[in-house]
Amino acid sequence: MLLFWCMLATVATVAAHDPEVDMSAPEMIRYWGYPVEEVQTTTDDGYVLTMHRIRYGRAGPGPDGECKPVVLMQHGLECDSTNWIANLPENSAAFMFADAGFDVWLGNNRGNTYSKNHISIDPKKEQFWEFSWDEMAQKDLPAMIDVVLEITGHPDLYYVAHSQGTLQMFSKLSMDKDFAQKIRKFFALAPVGTVKHIKGLMAVLAEWFLPEFDLWLDVFGQGEFFPSNEIMDLFAKWICGTTNIGEDLCDNFMFLICGPESDQFNKTRTEVYVSHTPAGTSTQNIQHWAQMVKSGTVSRYDYGSSKSNQKHYGQSKPPSYDFSKINNDMYLYWSDDDWLADAEDITGYLLNSLNPNHIKANHHLPGYNHLDFIWGMNAAKDIYQPIIDLLREEMGGTVQCT
Repeated sequence: MLLFWCMLATVATVAAHDPEVDMSAPEMIRYWGYPVEEVQTTTDDGYVLTMHRIRYGRAGPGPDGECKPVVLMQHGLECDSTNWIANLPENSAAFMFADAGFDVWLGNNRGNTYSKNHISIDPKKEQFWEFSWDEMAQKDLPAMIDVVLEITGHPDLYYVAHSQGTLQMFSKLSMDKDFAQKIRKFFALAPVGTVKHIKGLMAVLAEWFLPEFDLWLDVFGQGEFFPSNEIMDLFAKWICGTTNIGEDLCDNFMFLICGPESDQFNKTRTEVYVSHTPAGTSTQNIQHWAQMVKSGTVSRYDYGSSKSNQKHYGQSKPPSYDFSKINNDMYLYWSDDDWLADAEDITGYLLNSLNPNHIKANHHLPGYNHLDFIWGMNAAKDIYQPIIDLLREEMGGTVQCT
């Protein structure tokens, strides 16, 4: 086994690879000629989150004192801020918005590559990992958005999210009217409500492990689930980046999770994607997703017993979120070929749960799988540029503060 890893390291060293495989998100941003700032914020339960800010595009900062509208981009499950910069600049959402004149902020949830810190708890301890997307919605989002608005001086911002990032926002908006005033428009890519009809690996995990609560913890542990580490970097370099067969293997693994292969996946970027994703989360978070698969509802995390739920929620079962209470303008982008944000869950639950007066656009994009919304070659023309054009029109034909 040791010999195998030595061979793997050797091959990875001598082969020609995309330099972005070994870069952090800030290094990738600088690599393409954009400015970057790292901004930290602390949640009210002590998690230290690191955000990445691109204040302007490659054309420069513009006139002194120019006010730029703010957009926050939030990643999905097991991901991080590199989701929005992993393609070439003309196809990456963060770079496109920065070049269009926006002040772009990239969020990172607790437990991922860039937010694995706490003011008092060591990430090596299981206690650090006692969270799910519940805490990301109720604690991470407010902490990130408050620091963005504090630094920029804006009263609100535009929010663009993928997958779990949409679930976080739906959940938070449904519970907090004061918070809702800080979100000017909400653009939901591969939006998630219920996941009862999810396909692929997550469905298998839910079916095999959820019925036995203790078995899940025995297999995966109480702590971190599938982090980004040196082994994944070597896998990206050696398997994904050296041969056509390797590229196909990595592509097929991702499509096993996210949906059938589409014709818009840029295989020359596969090793970049795989080297940064997965980015880490908690086993409890994955378990929460599995609970949703089995229950067919959007509920808070189930602690496994009436006594534990009573302690956390004041009732024997976890409460459900009520998306009908959301009064923010929402723009939805979804597909029939997405296995995680399944069309049956969107049409059967999400569209019926949201207030139709606040669904300002409902875009059905044929042929998109779950990853195409962030990495697909057509996403720039089908999603990102139309959003930029919509906001530019709202601002009177230019990108400026209103």
